[in-house]
Formats: sequence, structure tokens, C-alpha cells
Amino acid sequence: MPTTDPTALTVAGLGAAYRAGTLDPVEVTEAYLARIEPGDVYRLVSASRARRQAEASRRRFAAGVDAGPLDGVPLALKDLIDTEGDVTGAGSPPLMDGPPAERDAPVAARLDAAGAVFLGKTTMTELAFSGIGINPHTGTPGNAFDRERVPGGSSSGSAIAVATGRACAAIGSDTGGSVRIPASFNALVGLKTTDALIPCDGCVSLSTTVDTLGPIARTVEDAWILFGAMAGRRPEPLPEAPERWRLWAPPTVWFEDLDPGVERVVARAIGLLEEAGHDIDRTPLPLLAELDALYSRYGSFAAHEALARYEEMLEEHGARMDARVVTRILATRGRPATDYLRLTWARDRLRHAVWERSLAYDAFVLPSVAVPPPRLDDLIADDDAFLAANARVLRHTTLGNLLGGPVVTVPAGFDPDGLPVGLSFAAAPYDDTLALSLARGAERLLGAHVSDPHASDPHEG
Repeated sequence: MPTTDPTALTVAGLGAAYRAGTLDPVEVTEAYLARIEPGDVYRLVSASRARRQAEASRRRFAAGVDAGPLDGVPLALKDLIDTEGDVTGAGSPPLMDGPPAERDAPVAARLDAAGAVFLGKTTMTELAFSGIGINPHTGTPGNAFDRERVPGGSSSGSAIAVATGRACAAIGSDTGGSVRIPASFNALVGLKTTDALIPCDGCVSLSTTVDTLGPIARTVEDAWILFGAMAGRRPEPLPEAPERWRLWAPPTVWFEDLDPGVERVVARAIGLLEEAGHDIDRTPLPLLAELDALYSRYGSFAAHEALARYEEMLEEHGARMDARVVTRILATRGRPATDYLRLTWARDRLRHAVWERSLAYDAFVLPSVAVPPPRLDDLIADDDAFLAANARVLRHTTLGNLLGGPVVTVPAGFDPDGLPVGLSFAAAPYDDTLALSLARGAERLLGAHVSDPHASDPHEG
């Protein structure tokens, strides 16, 4: 039987219902607005704009004008993306006290032109500087599968909104894993896009070197639709992946120090890919270990650049900010500028070498995150536990940012505690379409082993 709850439909499903005349954007938008309010998922609900956009979409459909597959689709935007008339808070009290944005960020303008409906701005780690998702100012939403566990960050609210039926899809940012970690932790699809492919102008920056914007969605097809609009492309179907894939699963870094439950799920998923006739090469790649060592040696791009951008704000308003964010950024003060330059040169050299070595492969395949989502209370109470968990959560994903190409995570299954595990495909820069094609193939293959993340909403009742 077809669902009677429009908030359970995917982007593609909503589009089909609109074009069949069984739903219209206004009733769907109202259904979503009835489910959301400002809190630990949405910092701000933009009901007036959402209703205007939905009415405009209804008029287009009535007139036979089709703006494309996002027309009338309710989205959540991470609270570091400017939307006209709204304050962009980036999870930080000093910025929440700032003036409203004068115009939409380019990515928001593109989504608006594609007919999307903006439900509001979602909560996030302060300044996007953590993969855990904790924010002491706005509150931290619980994981969609266990509210006692972290949502993943920094795009925490965006992922929880999608996983719990409070947005059809969402936009996040990814500087060290901030789209992929919360997507993986909540059984969603998340795409870290190729560096600079989607403009980050009009967004609160953590690192201009490695900041990217990307979609968080329920399916790969939905992620493809959002990616196309964000990149300013004409809508078209996602091409099929090659018949036989050539994948590299180097044990170096990506398969080290895995939680046993994660390891079992990923091994099973990769085994299913092999059984389907795809080639998996498990040859080590020492270059990844060199890349992995860069941040401990020189400091991270995010820390260097956040210090340069926010040092005055931290000095003036640090007492009002998350002490863990402030401390980690200010710790970079003692590093010389030569560390930043050497980091840049080493990253460029190693990135080139990795992609040169991988020319014979379609993509890397790897666990999205090494561990399941940690327990929230353990990390709130203990700074050392937080720092250790944050480092472990970010280790796999950060390499994707240093490599510069697209990385997409898809649900691979559940660990013995019923927590989601993600599988990622990392392709060469500008091969975003290929990465998504491979991910959709894996989604089809693994789908029988992964339940619908929207089937239950632990945030209700």
C-alpha cells in the first residue's frame, strides 16, 4: 500500500507524487512544518519562506511548468549557509548575535532556483570543528538509532532531520568528514564533493582549503538530484556504473583499528561486491600512512585557518563559546607559518602520488567510520574521552578531504548493537558522477541487508 505520510517519501518519490497529482507541495510542506520547531535539530525554522516557496511550486505545477526534480521538495540547510534575511549562526553564540544575511549563498540560490523549499537551518558543532556533533549552546540531538549516542558532526542537525522525517533531504558541509560521519552514523547517504566544485561563498568557513558542501539524503538517487542542483547542472538521470568494478581496498589506515562490529559489516559488504563479480585489490598503499601523519606533524588546515580567521573573536568572546573548540583552535598559536606551507606542499605531493598510483581503479572502497557512534554522556563528561573519540571518528574521513576527490557513504548494515555502519567509495577529483554510480550499485546490492532509516522515529513520543 502507498504510504499516506508524505514525510516518508524520498526526493524522487515526492517528485513522482507531485507529477501524478496525488500530492502538492503546500500540503507536504505543512506536514513537515508540523513536525519541526527550533531546538536541538533546527536552530531556526523558516516557515514563512517555506510557505512562499511551496505556494510558488504549487502554481508552477498547476501551470504545467516543471522546474525539475527538486521542485517543491522540503530541505534542511546547515546553519553555516547564508539565506536571505536569516542570521547564520554556525553553532556559535557570537555569530548568532550577528546581522541577518543580505542574500542567499550561491548554493542556496541554486537550490531555490531549482524549486526547493527551505524548512530552516539545522544545528551543528560550533564552527563545524568536530566530528562528534556536540553543541552545548543549541543542544545536541541524539542519534536516530539510539538517542543515548552521538549524532555525528559537524552536520548533526542536517542528518538527524533527514533520518527522523523532519526534512526530505539536507545540505551539510564536509571539511574533515562532516557530511559522511553523521550520514554513516544514521544510515543515510552522504556525499563529500570534489574540492571547489560547489562554491562555498556565503558560508561560514572553517578551512577555505578543504571546505566542501554536499547532500545528505535517504537514497543515492536523492543525493544525485541534490548534487546536480548544488553544482548548477541540468537535471539528468544518474548514469549506470561500469558492469565490472575495479576497486582498491588498501589495508593501510582505512582498515586499521576498526571496531569489531564495523569490521564484520564492512567485510561482509565487500564480500558481497566480490560475489557480484567486482574486482577488489587489497594491496597496501603506504602513501596513505604518510598522508595520515601530516596533521599530527604540521597541524590541520582547519586549525591553522580557523585561528587566522577567528582569533580575535575567540579572544573577545571565548568565554561564551564551546571551550573544546576554543582550546583546539588556539593550540595552533605556537606553530610557525612554515608548518602551514609545508603541510600544503606535502598534501599536494602526496595527493598527486595517490591518484597517479590508482589510475587502474574506479575508486577506493573503505569503511566510512572506524567506530559506531559513541555514547553521548561519556563524551560530554570527559574531555580526554571526547578528544580520543573525535580523533578516531575523523581519521578515515579526513584522508578523503586531503585527497580532494568525491567520497560517498552508503548504509552497509548494522553492528550487533543495531547501530548503522557505512561503506564509502572514494573516486578521483571530478569523478563525482562515477562515485555516486558506484554507490547506487552498492545500495542496490546491499539494500536487502539494510532497513529503512525512516521506519521508526525515536524522537517522537
